Amino acid sequence: MEKKIEEKRCVLCNKPYSYKYSMFGRVCLDNMYSLLRISKSPRFIWNKELYLCTRIAWRNHKLFLNRNQKYNLTQKYIALSYLNKMECNFLDDIKEQIKNDINNISIFSKNVIETISFSLNDIYKLYNYWQKFNDLIANFQNINWKELDEKLAKEFIEKLSFIFDETKMSNPILYRAFYWMQYQFWQIIVIGGLLADMKLSARLLNNSLAPFRKEPDDLIIDDEETINSITESKIFKEKIHEILNNYGKEGKINSQDYENTDIKVIKFEDADLLLALHKATILINGIKNEDNTWNLDIEINDTYDFTEFKSLKEYVDEKEKILMDIFATTLNNLGVASSKYGVIKIFDVKLIFHLDSYKVDEMKVII
Repeated sequence: MEKKIEEKRCVLCNKPYSYKYSMFGRVCLDNMYSLLRISKSPRFIWNKELYLCTRIAWRNHKLFLNRNQKYNLTQKYIALSYLNKMECNFLDDIKEQIKNDINNISIFSKNVIETISFSLNDIYKLYNYWQKFNDLIANFQNINWKELDEKLAKEFIEKLSFIFDETKMSNPILYRAFYWMQYQFWQIIVIGGLLADMKLSARLLNNSLAPFRKEPDDLIIDDEETINSITESKIFKEKIHEILNNYGKEGKINSQDYENTDIKVIKFEDADLLLALHKATILINGIKNEDNTWNLDIEINDTYDFTEFKSLKEYVDEKEKILMDIFATTLNNLGVASSKYGVIKIFDVKLIFHLDSYKVDEMKVII
C-alpha cells in the first residue's frame, strides 16, 4: 500500500504542496531568497528551507536557536521585510512591535512571545494589494478631471474599490494599511475636485480627512466665492421663494416659524453643491422693504457625513446629469465604507450670509 503524502499549505501564498518543507512551497522559498537578498543554499544542502531560516538567524545575530525558534523568527522577519517595502507611517508602530518580538527570540526564551499576531499569508496579500494600489494610482495621475467621462470614472472607481473592503477592519495590520490607501484615494479626489472647479466639495472632504485618530474641526463658511455659488443656484432661489411665499406674508420672516417642517430641507443638484451638501437645512430671518425687496440673513446647516448608502435615483433624475449622478452616488457609497474605517470623519458645516434688497430675478450678496 502506497504511503499517502500529506498535503500542506504554504504559509506565504497558502497554495498546497506535498514535499518536505515545513513552511514554504518550492516557488515561494526561492522567492524568499531573492526578497531577502540571501544567496541560495549550496547544492549539497538537503533542507534549503532550514538553511534559509539559519541564515536569517545569523543576520539577526542570533546563534544556537532551535528549529522552532528559527522558523518563528523567519516568519516575523519576512513579515517585517514586506511591511518595510510599504511606505506607510500608519504601520510604524506595527513594525516596532514585530521588531520587539524578533528581539525577544533567543536561546533563553522558552516560549514564543508575541505582542502582535498575524499570518504571513495576510502580510503577503497586503503587499500585493499595496502594489496594485500604487500601480493604479500611477496610471490615474494624468486624469483630466474637467473632461472626466463616464467610462473613465467607472474604471477609476471599480479598479480601486478593493481598498474599501470592510472585512479587513478586524485585522489591525490590514486595517492600518487599508486606512492609508483610502486616505490617499480621497486626497486624489480632493485634488480632482479642485481641478474640476468643485471647490466646496473638495474643501469639505479635505477637512473630513483629519490625521489618524484625530477629529476634524467644524466649519463656518462665509467667503464670497462659495456664497455666490449658493445664491446663483436655481434650487436655492426656488427654496427662498417657497419659504417667503409660505411664511413671509406679513412682511417679515422668522426661521423659528418653520424650524420643524420639511420646507427647510434643501437638496442641491449643481455638481459642486451636490457632492458637498447632502441633507442641508436652510434658516431665514428678514424684513421686507417698501419696494417689495427683502433684507435676509441666511444660514445653511449640514452635517458632513457618509452614513447611508444611496441608490442612483436619490441624487439627480435628469438624464443629462446621469454622469454626475453615478459619480456622486458611487463616491457616497465608498464614503460610507471609509466612515466605518474612520478615514472620513463627521463634522458640522454652517454657511452664513446676508442678502440685501433681494428680488426674484437678482440678488446682491453682502458678506
